Amino acid sequence: MKRILLALALVLAAPAIAGAQQAPGSPNPAMRQQMRTDRQQMMKLHQQFRAQVLGALTPAHKQLYASVVGGLAIAASPDPRAAAQQLDAALSAGEKTAIVNAGKQFMTAMKSMRQELMANHPWPKPSGSPWPHRSHGPRTPHAPDAGAILLGMAGGHGGMMMHRMGGPGMGHP
Repeated sequence: MKRILLALALVLAAPAIAGAQQAPGSPNPAMRQQMRTDRQQMMKLHQQFRAQVLGALTPAHKQLYASVVGGLAIAASPDPRAAAQQLDAALSAGEKTAIVNAGKQFMTAMKSMRQELMANHPWPKPSGSPWPHRSHGPRTPHAPDAGAILLGMAGGHGGMMMHRMGGPGMGHP
């Protein structure tokens, strides 16, 4: 008898449990799938960018890159700016040009994708800055140098992400 009552209670509670699993405002299955697809497209862009940048390096400069990134990872007081300058100084003009161009193409593609996502998805659009008191006027774009792009590609050591977030300006004099 207790088993029957328990089974009946579970059957009656199932719709409530299912409804609780999708909280108001959470993405529906179609939106979650679209988000996965969008993320896969972004990852593909990043993989293409990475292959393009690494393909521009000579084998000796790939080793230098690995050494510099590894040195930053284990340094007691890492200096990403000096590491970027070291890489940039070692690269040939052709390598620098190829890396900077790949970085520009990647950033343009990511910006375009973000704009498309914001325009085509039903989530609420932001109205102004969430931190209006932090506005510092118009930002002047600054393209990072090849060394900063390489470090940004490695992640965690500044580079493009730090530059884009307003951190110590990689590539700034």
